[in-house]
Amino acid sequence: MRLNFGGFKIPCFLILLFPLLSHGQVVFGEYSEEELALELVPFEPEAKQVTLYEEANSYFKINGIYTDYSFRIKVLDDNSEGFGDFRILFYKGDYLTEDITRLKAQVSYLDGAERKIVQLSNKVHIKEVDLGDGMFEFRIVFPNVKKGSILEYTYTKMDRSISLLDGWAFQKNIPALVSKYTFKAPDFYQYQMITQGKVLQEVAQISDRKNTYSWTVKNIHSLPEEPHVGSIMDFQVRVDGYLFTSEYVDEKTVETSDIFYASWNQTANMLLKGTETATYLGGKVAKAKYPEVVFKDSTQKATAIKIFDYVSRNYKAYSSRWLEPYYTVQDFLVKKEGNSFDKNLLLSHLLKLEGIDSYIVMVNERGIGRSTLIEKPYINQFRSSILLTKIDGEEVFLDAADSITPFGLVPMRKFVPRGFFMEENKGRLDNIKVKHRSGIIHLVNLEVDSTQNLQLSHTLRFLDYSAMEAVDMLENSSYEKSLKEMGIDAEIIDFTYDNQLKDKRMVTMRYKTDVETSDDFVFVKPFELSSFANNPFTQDSRILPIEFDFPIFESFNVSFTIPEGYVLDDFPEDQVITIPSKGVKFSFQVDALEKELKVSSKVELINSTFPALEYGDLKFIMESVASKMSEPIILKKL
Repeated sequence: MRLNFGGFKIPCFLILLFPLLSHGQVVFGEYSEEELALELVPFEPEAKQVTLYEEANSYFKINGIYTDYSFRIKVLDDNSEGFGDFRILFYKGDYLTEDITRLKAQVSYLDGAERKIVQLSNKVHIKEVDLGDGMFEFRIVFPNVKKGSILEYTYTKMDRSISLLDGWAFQKNIPALVSKYTFKAPDFYQYQMITQGKVLQEVAQISDRKNTYSWTVKNIHSLPEEPHVGSIMDFQVRVDGYLFTSEYVDEKTVETSDIFYASWNQTANMLLKGTETATYLGGKVAKAKYPEVVFKDSTQKATAIKIFDYVSRNYKAYSSRWLEPYYTVQDFLVKKEGNSFDKNLLLSHLLKLEGIDSYIVMVNERGIGRSTLIEKPYINQFRSSILLTKIDGEEVFLDAADSITPFGLVPMRKFVPRGFFMEENKGRLDNIKVKHRSGIIHLVNLEVDSTQNLQLSHTLRFLDYSAMEAVDMLENSSYEKSLKEMGIDAEIIDFTYDNQLKDKRMVTMRYKTDVETSDDFVFVKPFELSSFANNPFTQDSRILPIEFDFPIFESFNVSFTIPEGYVLDDFPEDQVITIPSKGVKFSFQVDALEKELKVSSKVELINSTFPALEYGDLKFIMESVASKMSEPIILKKL
């Protein structure tokens, strides 16, 4: 596992060997009568596959941690297309950091009334693939995957990095009858084990010196497939762990010890003393090649924007899991490329030289790992950095590492609720509150073109994170394809696009579409581009919380004069609706005159997360909005 461990020093050798623990009664290729006869999972009868048994058993050898993995899965339904392909990801790097050995697999399947077995071949069914940058994976493709088949594979993984455990998810996308995880470390290593799920507390077997752990969980439901879910790791029954000391420390004295992970404050102070990090924290460094630019302006904000723009555009940050800067400030000023910590620490350094206070905040990235942070000091749950500044008395979060993100926002992948604030003597986990007003404003007018055809003229203004999404979509695809992805199927006329993301945090899009007509009527559909035109919540119930990317609003201002030769025949009625928690609000108002029609609507997603208990309310209001947005304005020909 390619992870650093901050400044913590760990011996590179071990003096003890630990034998592999017994797998009990489970033997590769030998199946019980119950396993062979199983046709339905009693606690999840609709399941198409089930894990009969799975186990991870981790132990130490001289060159690192070894884990023996075993998986046995049965197919319960003939409709299992796409199932049977498995991948094992690992990082070799330059020095064989991780390796996979003793990989074997077989499938037991029914051929009529006879059960047959195929041992999978390394040349046909199992292949090792080089993914680049030191990453590899084994791909296993099982043949004869059909009802009654039992798929089985085992392997051993070696990991030279002992600071962070791979951990184990007992709960996955299919149910499991038995799932087991065991970890044993030498007496002189102490690991902090992090469990998630009440059942793990009930079945845990832990040695007195807390160096041997084992959990066996039975009859585990699969994770539900539901829309708008955050990180699935937040909801799994799982266990993770990390090494926090290489000497035995009584848990009662951890807070007062000098170990790296004693507290968040201690962790921050030790990281800030790092060889490279410390060079960014003081005043001007002698002989360093600072930019020959005058940053000072009339206000702190104007000064900060100048510095931010300069660092953002003139230095590069590469993706990296290293949670410290690569270089000292004097070296980075010359090299002009590093990781996010180099770039954000340089921004912080230049801001401080102008009297603007700031410090680094470690963050996770959305969609990778947990979104709910582990409260115990554990820096390897983070992946990158942002910066907290105090400008004119106001807290502002920045990220110079991303050259696209404008001043005052952070990239979407780093838009997370909490982070590790690395403030000297005040190191802590705290809330991240990025101030934004993200949304889309639609201005729609009805026009008559030179050939007397009716057209809708659309102006869309995307703000803040909605603008960032629009830029990402429009600059990575043709506008025709992008608009189709947004739900526009009509032919686009006179499309223009104005990107003011950097300066005004806004993107403006303009285009026209023809209006649908029949012999007697014209159907005007100005709301079909709404982000809420389709209700994503179609299931009757919900298990997991609902999570949107960010709070957002969407407004429509529709205004047009009734063309000559037409009268207003029908239009949507007014509607105002909200949910009990006030987390979503919707208003729709119509002002209809003889020759003029004005419609204003607004959807406000005030909260971005909702508990599962509010699913019924959320489903109802989203159905109501989608229904209203589908209603046309009808004109009748005279």
